[in-house]
Amino acid sequence: MFLFILKILFLLAVSTAGNTVQDDLPELKWSKQYSLEAKKISLTSGLVEDLSYWRTSKKSRVDYNKGAIKQISVKRRGKNFGLQYEIHPETTEEYINKFICQKTKGSISNPITLTDILPSTSDFIHTGKEILEMGEVDKFVYLEEDLNQKTKKYIWAFLDQSSSSWIPVKLEEFVYNSWLGRLKTHNEWNYFNYKPEVNSSVFDIDQYNCTESDDSESTNIDVNNKSHVDRVFTKFQEKHNRNYKDENEHELRRQIFENNLRLIQEHNSKDSTFTLGINKLADQTPEEMERRKGLLRRKEGETGNVPFPYTKSNLSEISQNLPKEFDLRLLGVISPVKDQEDCGCCWTIGTTSAVEGALARNNGGRLLRLANQALIDCAWGFNVAGCNGGSDTGAYHWMMKYGLPTEEEYGPYNNKDGFCRIHNMTKTFPIKGFTDVTPFSIEALKVALINHGPLSVSIHATDLLTSYISGIFYDPTCDPSSLNHEVTLVGYGEYEGDTFWIVKNSWGKNWGIDGYFHISTRDNSCGITTEPTYVVF
Repeated sequence: MFLFILKILFLLAVSTAGNTVQDDLPELKWSKQYSLEAKKISLTSGLVEDLSYWRTSKKSRVDYNKGAIKQISVKRRGKNFGLQYEIHPETTEEYINKFICQKTKGSISNPITLTDILPSTSDFIHTGKEILEMGEVDKFVYLEEDLNQKTKKYIWAFLDQSSSSWIPVKLEEFVYNSWLGRLKTHNEWNYFNYKPEVNSSVFDIDQYNCTESDDSESTNIDVNNKSHVDRVFTKFQEKHNRNYKDENEHELRRQIFENNLRLIQEHNSKDSTFTLGINKLADQTPEEMERRKGLLRRKEGETGNVPFPYTKSNLSEISQNLPKEFDLRLLGVISPVKDQEDCGCCWTIGTTSAVEGALARNNGGRLLRLANQALIDCAWGFNVAGCNGGSDTGAYHWMMKYGLPTEEEYGPYNNKDGFCRIHNMTKTFPIKGFTDVTPFSIEALKVALINHGPLSVSIHATDLLTSYISGIFYDPTCDPSSLNHEVTLVGYGEYEGDTFWIVKNSWGKNWGIDGYFHISTRDNSCGITTEPTYVVF
C-alpha cells in the first residue's frame, strides 16, 4: 500500500509541475495499425539495433539487423493459440544467405502474442511539452517501484490533429536496483517514418517455404510412411544425442518411437485440454519409465504426526476469499527442477522440494538447496530402497530423526545409490513432522498450499503424461488408487473456465512446461488429492 501511494504522489507531482500541462489532451494511446522504424540504443551495454515494425490488431512483424531476421506473429482465437514465423539467413557450402523459415504453433501454456516495440500507455502521465529536433512535442512519464527495483519511462509524442492520434517520437527507459542504488538498464528508442496504414503483403510468408517445429511435425507426419518416420526419428536422435549400441537396439527404439507417434497423433486429433508431442522420453520402454517414478505406497494407516489445523467449517469460510490464481514460484521458495533419470527416487525429490519451500518460508525467504541424495543413501532402515523406490512417509520419518543437509555440503544428486555420509555433516535441517491434508478436498489443498506449501503429492503417472508438452492434463484412465509417482504441488490457476494445479515434476527442465505440468482439478485427477502432505519445522 505504501508503494502504491508513493507512486500516486509521484505521478500527481509530475502532472502538476510547470505551466505547460494541458488537461484537454486526448488519452495517450496508439493506433490499432501502424508501421514505423526505430533505433534502439542501450546506453548500459553499448548495443545499437535498427528495427522495422508493422502492426495490426491481429498481426505483428519485426525486422532486425536491416531485415536479416524477420519475426511475424499471428494472433488467433478459439483453441488456436497463435502462430509465429522466424525467418533468418543461412550460408552453407551449397548456398549463400538463403532464408530459412521456422513455424511455431502456440499452446495453452505458451500462446503466441503480438510483439510490441511501443510501451503500453496505461499509467503514463502527461508532464508538459519539450523541444526536440523535430519541434515541440508532448512528454509523458511512468514510474513503477517495488522493494527490489525502480523503473522510469519517458515517452515523447505529438498529436496528429487531422486524425487525433498520437505519433511516437522517442522513448527512454531507466531500471534501477533499489537495494544497491545502481542503474541496471538505460535504453533509448528513437522512432521515425511512422505511417498510420499497413500493407497486408508485409505479412506474406509463402515465399519462405516455412517448416513446422518438431512438435507440430509429430502431429502432421504420416506414421504409415516409413521414410517420414525415419526422418523424424533421425531428428530426435540428433536433438537428444541418442547413440544406440547396435542395430537391434536402434530398431527397438525406432519401433517405440513410432508407437508413441501414433499415440500422440491419436490424442491430438481429439478435442482435448492438453497436447502431446515428441519429447526426450519418446524412445523409452514402459519398464524404463517405471524407473522414472519409484513411489511405493505408504503403509496402511500411516499418517502425519501433526494434525491438519483446519476444520470443515474453517475451510469453508477461508475458501470464500482465496485468490483465483496462486504460484509459489513467484515467492522464490521453489528450487530448480531436477531430472531423476533412471533412478526411482521421485519419493526423495518430491519430499525434499516440500522441505526446501517450508524452510524458506520459515527463515525469511532464504532458499537452500537440500540434498535428496542423502535420502537415497541413508534412509534404507525406514522401509525405503534408494533408487528402487520408497514412500513419502519413510522420507519424512528419516528427516525427523536426521534432517536434510545442503547439497553444498553433502554433494549433488548423482542418479545412483551411494555411501551414506550424513554423520559427517556439520549442519542438517531436521523437521518437526509432517501433516496430511484432508484428502479429496480442493479447498483444503488450496488453503494448505497458500499457508504451508509447497506440498508433496502422490499421483498415478500414466503413459499419456510421458508425452505431455502443454495444456491442462486430464486422463480418465488414471487410477487414483494406484499411485506411483511423487511430485510437488506449487500453485493453481485458471484458463478459460478450467482450473488446474501447477505441479513440479522430476523429469528435467526439458520435459513438459519447463519441467512442470498443469493437471485438472476435476475428479481427483490422477489421485492428486489422495495423499497430499506438507512439512512442519
